[in-house]
Amino acid sequence: MENKPWFFFFSETTSRYRDDTFYCTSKLKFAYLLEQHYSIIKSEILQFIEQNDSSLVPYFNQQLFSGENKWKALSFYFWGVPMSKIAIKSCPKTIDVLSQIEHVISASISVIEANTEIRPHYGDTDAIYRCHLPIVVPEGLPYCGFRVAYEDRPWEEGKLMVFNDAAYHKAWNYTNKRRIILLIDIVRPEFSNQKLWICAMVRGNIFWQFISAKINFLNKKNVFSKMLILFFTTVIYFKLSLLNRKSAWL
Repeated sequence: MENKPWFFFFSETTSRYRDDTFYCTSKLKFAYLLEQHYSIIKSEILQFIEQNDSSLVPYFNQQLFSGENKWKALSFYFWGVPMSKIAIKSCPKTIDVLSQIEHVISASISVIEANTEIRPHYGDTDAIYRCHLPIVVPEGLPYCGFRVAYEDRPWEEGKLMVFNDAAYHKAWNYTNKRRIILLIDIVRPEFSNQKLWICAMVRGNIFWQFISAKINFLNKKNVFSKMLILFFTTVIYFKLSLLNRKSAWL
């Protein structure tokens, strides 16, 4: 089988991993590392949120979740690019743990506020393991949980959840408290030599989604849309290449 990643906006075929839902963490070395350092990661993130709660940014596509500004995040790294300097500086031990994991391309604090549902959707690509390290989980199922395809699971504090982001998935928090996780994206080993291009493709797609949300236009089948994304992707790819030469962190 050709070693080619699937991208939601570009691919006319389905992902080769379409039947995957959740992955067994015992087979993933990075899961042990994250769980081993859970206490310090939780401590740093909660302290950061307590001091910088207003820095959490609502997700731009408000149609994807119920309630206004109730799904928020703040990125340490976002598809290959360092983001919040204050978050990186405030959580040094968390960053140190992440630096020990090969092929991490994204890491962010993700918050679902009380009585909020993230509607079913597909992720951007099958080239990654999408990971949730639960920091605060107000309750278990059925009040607070995560679904991939037709399988529901609760978040458990201190236990890493790894799933197929290319599958149809949703999340909900029907409690009166917020749910907080550390979200991490790790490139699958079979795609590690395409890491820069994967980051560029997804960033190009997200940039176009952001513009489309502003002008209320988004059509996966539209050739013009795809050409624009390809243009954004190419520009981003070369910028990421320059960044990688300077920092060599990707």
